[in-house]
Amino acid sequence: MGRNISLERRAEIGRERRLKTRAHILEVAFELLGREDGRSTRIEEICAAAKVARGTFYNYFTSVDEMFRALTFEISHDFNSAVRSVIRRVPNGAISAAFALRYYLHKTREDPAWGWAMVNLSAGGPIFGEETMRYATECILDGMVTEQFSVPSPEIGHDLMQGGTLAGMISLLRGPQPPDFPEKLVAQIMRGLGVSVTLIERCVQPELPDPFAFLAEHGMAPERTVLDMMALLDKP
Repeated sequence: MGRNISLERRAEIGRERRLKTRAHILEVAFELLGREDGRSTRIEEICAAAKVARGTFYNYFTSVDEMFRALTFEISHDFNSAVRSVIRRVPNGAISAAFALRYYLHKTREDPAWGWAMVNLSAGGPIFGEETMRYATECILDGMVTEQFSVPSPEIGHDLMQGGTLAGMISLLRGPQPPDFPEKLVAQIMRGLGVSVTLIERCVQPELPDPFAFLAEHGMAPERTVLDMMALLDKP
């Protein structure tokens, strides 16, 4: 019995050590990518800063791109969950999309390291990562289904919305911008999506609640899948 417990404990310690090492590599990668020139970060720099051998790195990630995907999820998932606790409780389409974009812009201003990391990680893959891409697509489909958006396709709507936000984040990171820059930019993006003037005012005027405090108080709202939205979009 004692030997079995000892072996189980040893295995548990091994798992804990692996998780700790993986987290440490991601933490170091975040520090390196959270700079203006962070996209040029190489495996050698990550390994040197994390004080791990190159072979150790490949025990956890098959490539730098895989590590980038893992890091994108690591630094965006909790924030996305908190933001969605808010936007799933406001009207679908323009308002929920605008709230999400404003959250990203304001967080970039408040946390430049996070902003640079998100910008640099977006350079080689889906803007803001695969999870955020799914959420953005859902917002675009919501707007098309409710006829708040007038765009030729979900792809064009997504590129306009996410691309404009990415450019705005870079502007915020590279120099001082007016306090209402996020709202003015989001209003312009909404115009590009064909949103009415009256609805745009409802998109950018309300104050944004702290998303983490909101999540703690209200919890998550029910989710709707992109497939649900696609099915609606295909209806005559």
